[in-house]
Parts: sequence; C-alpha cells; structure tokens
Amino acid sequence: MLTVPALRVLAQEAPQALMSWSRFVAQTEFAWQIPNLVSDAEGWQTIWFEIEIVNALALAEWEEDGSPQNWSHRWREGYEQDARGLIEQLLQLLARPDGSE
Repeated sequence: MLTVPALRVLAQEAPQALMSWSRFVAQTEFAWQIPNLVSDAEGWQTIWFEIEIVNALALAEWEEDGSPQNWSHRWREGYEQDARGLIEQLLQLLARPDGSE
C-alpha cells in the first residue's frame, strides 16, 4: 500500500523524465481514495486531472516524435516546469502523520 513517505519520494522523482512521470500518474490515479494518504480527496482529483492532461499531451508528442529513447530535452523544455508545479500543489494535499490538516 502507498504511504505518505513513499508517495513523497515518487512525487519528487516524477517530474525528472516522461517515463517516471507516466509511472507516477498510473500509481496515483486512485490515491485520493486512501483516507490516511490524502487530506482533500476532491482537491487531489482536481490536480490529478491536470497531471493526467500533462501526461497525455507529453505522451502524444513523444509518440509523434517516434517514441525516442532519449526525449529528456523536449520533456525539460515543454513539460517539466508544469509537472513540478503540479507536484508541489499535490503534495500540499497529503495527509499529515499526526492527522492535522
């Protein structure tokens, strides 16, 4: 089961590259349903939807480019900043270990 510390690690690594971002998106799709993980399920879903949009756009462009092994320059240029901003927002919605919000 996903924990707050594990999710923080995944979130910090996610914006580094398209494939790590895509894995993060897949792994967190239903995280809002875990009450001891997420403090605001509705807020999480809203931000996660934006995260999914970034993922879909990046994957579509990557595929249009022929699915190259190294797409890091394009990821950094076009998506990384948005991804980092969304992660920052998402992390604000994680449950606190002591139960406070």
